[in-house]
Amino acid sequence: MRLSEHGSVLGIDVGYSARRKTTGFCALSWDARTVRWRCENAGVDERNRHDTLRRVLPAAQRQLLAVAIDGPLLPRLHSTPRYRCAESLLSRGAFGKRGKPGPTNGGSGRDLHAHATRLAHFVLQECGVEAAAHVPAIHARAIVEAFPNLFLGVLCDEADYPAEPHRQRKWTDTLYNWPPGDPVIPRKLRSLLESLLPRRAIGGEFDIKDHEKIASFVCALTALSVAANRFVAVGCARDGCIALSLRDLWGRGTPSSVPWAERELRANLPRVAADFPHCEPAVYEDGGRWSLA
Repeated sequence: MRLSEHGSVLGIDVGYSARRKTTGFCALSWDARTVRWRCENAGVDERNRHDTLRRVLPAAQRQLLAVAIDGPLLPRLHSTPRYRCAESLLSRGAFGKRGKPGPTNGGSGRDLHAHATRLAHFVLQECGVEAAAHVPAIHARAIVEAFPNLFLGVLCDEADYPAEPHRQRKWTDTLYNWPPGDPVIPRKLRSLLESLLPRRAIGGEFDIKDHEKIASFVCALTALSVAANRFVAVGCARDGCIALSLRDLWGRGTPSSVPWAERELRANLPRVAADFPHCEPAVYEDGGRWSLA
């Protein structure tokens, strides 16, 4: 699907601290000549979020092609925390030590799910969002679940994958600047942007340090990938899917040149299907569905 000559997408990193501004908004917009983005952080107060969103998205850009939110989202934005196929598919095998998602029904997952759902409704109220044209869709509007840890993680070669950071939330920050000294991941993100929006000057900075701004920027790239229908989605129709970057950029496995994430997902599909008999675990790519063969 070719993107329109001009447009906007929005990425949201979900935060719910009562004291600090831990919700990140990143608006990525483009015209025929340039692509730009702006990231700002907000607190949990509705007025503060409203004002922050207005700053990153001027009135002319509030008709969004897609929105990607870093938090568990169920079909039709239902709020029913449960352990999902997507989490299981991205937690087994090598994924288990590479920034896997937490369970929606445990730990901080319940709060993250509740606040992600709240933010989805907030954006639908504040902005126009185009009808969903991607597969699989969880809502009539183009709202998807992002997961920056593995959107970035699948881009890493297996041989160079970083060790687990001391704190879980640091996976995204570590991967975004990996490897130190000569970071490959920002170059791959630039390649992604140039492939989805070719022949445009890049008017934004990749050198981002703040955690929420990094995560919201990766969510905006997720939304852009979905708007272009060039992405991989992992999960099932019943429980929703997590969107990942396009497979052309995935990191190589060891010793095979087959992407390690593809190898692991193909191994995990039948195992998760056996454990989730009420679902049909699947991996979707650019609107099609992977064969189990």
